[in-house]
Amino acid sequence: MNKFELDTPALLIDFDKLENNLATMQKIADANGVKLRPHTKTHKTPYIAHLQRRAGARGITVAKLGEAEVMNAAGLDDILVAFPLQGAAKIERLLCLAERAQMRVSFDSLKVAQDISEAARQRGLKIPFYIEVDTGLHRVGIPPFEATRDFARAMLQLRGIEFFGLMTHAGHAYAAKTLDEIAALGKREGEVMVETAEMLRADGIETREVSVGSTPTARFAAQVKGVTEIRPGTYALYDTNQTHKFACAWDDCAQTVLLTVVAKHSDRLIFDGGSKTLTSDRGPDGAATFGAVVGFPNLEIYALSEEHAHVKSRDAGPLPDIGAKVQVIPNHACAVMNLHNQFVATRGDQVVGAFEIAARGKIR
Repeated sequence: MNKFELDTPALLIDFDKLENNLATMQKIADANGVKLRPHTKTHKTPYIAHLQRRAGARGITVAKLGEAEVMNAAGLDDILVAFPLQGAAKIERLLCLAERAQMRVSFDSLKVAQDISEAARQRGLKIPFYIEVDTGLHRVGIPPFEATRDFARAMLQLRGIEFFGLMTHAGHAYAAKTLDEIAALGKREGEVMVETAEMLRADGIETREVSVGSTPTARFAAQVKGVTEIRPGTYALYDTNQTHKFACAWDDCAQTVLLTVVAKHSDRLIFDGGSKTLTSDRGPDGAATFGAVVGFPNLEIYALSEEHAHVKSRDAGPLPDIGAKVQVIPNHACAVMNLHNQFVATRGDQVVGAFEIAARGKIR
């Protein structure tokens, strides 16, 4: 069937664009001699994770244990949990996964390290870990250089964990205004991590991986000699924010939401999908816009109710009529995937299948 025959709201992923995005990022990794460990929190779908692995990715990254459990149940067995795990319940789930998959964790505190180490030691396991380094986002992570070296020294005393490498996420790049700024941040991200790794090695601490993240900076950080791994996530689908951070072109955006015009007034239109469909995440640099309407550059989604998108025209350009269906490129692909139970796969205008978003809602 044609995608415009679908009932709305409908989440669409264009597989031609998806596959091209996966291949392009894999080429960047291969050209720079680094591993690609994609973050699957973007798509939350085992089938797409398998596509990434077939394209050449080396393992996957997840944000939550629930995502790891879904991915492992679907046959993926090399998984990094890029989020500090705290509490006995989570550690028990981690150890259960570690008994059947190659699990890695990340953290930035002695408490988390000690808890995982002691539980793993009692089970006869040794969990590989990355130290998370703060290269500028100031969310989680230890300052680079001496602070990271001193933390690594302390970690060597724990018997249930094994130091594997360093990781960071350059999320502060989303505040950049120009491509030159993003390129500079990506280069510095890589340089700081490599310098810190060399400091650890000089101290006799084996550091196998130097792992960097963020879709906008991945192609630049990958070029820094000594970086071994990149962990972009949104590159699979892209979104409005990624286009404004120079990570992709509009035509690379594989994810759209199909909506119907349900009301038309002199000063506004209403589409049949609001914050429960598109997310309330704002547009580039915090703009109060909520997605880009494909084929109608004059239209602006200026507000969302739970079930309504409020739309106005910036000029005298064409307006769709009531009953017309439109595609919206969301601001934040990852959040949109978490709002929907399934997506419809398309190639061009043709529907080719539908997939459950198996890891949606896995927030623990």
